[in-house]
Amino acid sequence: MATHVTTVFTLTGPQDRLRQIAEERAHRTCAPDQMAWEDDTTLVMTLESGIGTSFLDHGYGLSDEYPDVSIRGMEYFDCFDDPGFAKWQDGQLVYEADLITVFGILFPTDASKNWPGCSASFWHRSPPLATAIAENCPHFDLMPLRQLAGPVPGWVETTDGFATLFLRLPSAPDAQDGLGVIFYPEIGRSTLIRGIDRFGGVARFRRQSYGQISAACPELQAVLRDRWKVSEKKRRKARQERRVLRRKMKKADWGRRVSVRELHD
Repeated sequence: MATHVTTVFTLTGPQDRLRQIAEERAHRTCAPDQMAWEDDTTLVMTLESGIGTSFLDHGYGLSDEYPDVSIRGMEYFDCFDDPGFAKWQDGQLVYEADLITVFGILFPTDASKNWPGCSASFWHRSPPLATAIAENCPHFDLMPLRQLAGPVPGWVETTDGFATLFLRLPSAPDAQDGLGVIFYPEIGRSTLIRGIDRFGGVARFRRQSYGQISAACPELQAVLRDRWKVSEKKRRKARQERRVLRRKMKKADWGRRVSVRELHD
């Protein structure tokens, strides 16, 4: 099954110039019904399922042909998985940022937006990341989550029924000292995310044991202990199912080896 790819180019400039570009690019870059006017000086072109060339190559082509307009590009796969952003100004690339997802979970940052307001996402931080998000996703900001009540002071919480995220937001809007705990109590796994900024950029993350997480975040110990105990039976059942599956796989592998030996004999 082919991967669905969506590419969006947003061109900003004088209205007469953009109308000329729209006429020139109709059926060449995208169909006329895939062009939309965001306002009098902003033209948006959406391309579905790829454009025959790479996202950056096509952006360079547009910027070379129309250096007098500002061009922002965005490309994502399926449901905004690992989106890429770029901007060209005066025919030159200003920034290019690939948002490589560390973790994403439903946690509204702006209920009025489908995305990125529908979830909190955490990415490998890169120098252009903050600029790319601020320009392309102006409503994506983790700081408003401070308004939510959490399990303990200073922390907020959300879950998708499988993973639970405990998030300590950055101490200030320009700080990079946020902390996150991704907890999978039913399978006994957890991950610690360090150095979170308001745009979801992270410095590093590492899978750690329940005991290591409790030691690193003592204020969460009581909460984590309660969640751990509640899911004890499910963890035990999951371990039993994994053992049965491993035995079946070993048995099947042994059977294949026997069949191969018989063929050689």
